[in-house]
Amino acid sequence: MNAHKSIALAAVTTALAGGLALAAPAHAVSTDRPAAVASARHGVHIDGYEPDSVVTRGACKGWMNTKKINGHWFAQGVVQSWNGTSCTMMLERKHGGAYKMITDQHPVPKDGKTKDSTGYYWDHTGYKSRVCIANLSWGDASWHCGKGI
Repeated sequence: MNAHKSIALAAVTTALAGGLALAAPAHAVSTDRPAAVASARHGVHIDGYEPDSVVTRGACKGWMNTKKINGHWFAQGVVQSWNGTSCTMMLERKHGGAYKMITDQHPVPKDGKTKDSTGYYWDHTGYKSRVCIANLSWGDASWHCGKGI
């Protein structure tokens, strides 16, 4: 085994053993998200802000937060806008088939309200959730979705 593989294996082993805390990137918009911690769900999973779920459209940004409640995973969709942009967001989920909308739309109007979120929805083994946004100020007529987590 070469040195690079040994270092990578040691880092993964340390992370899985709980010896490494993973932090959300500095560019994340939300300042009230929980601290990210390594935990197990389909491999290494971040409890809190999910950086791989981010989707942007101009001055609209959507992402997911996840958390474990009583041993089961749940996902929340979040949308934020700036510069007076009107955006909307929804959360979708799939279980073996196509994604289906599981929340109402969560609009962020131009009136100064800049952030909204869904509640937490079931996202345990076999399920994938994703956040979808539309920039209404751009006239989006379709949803733009982040990666399913």
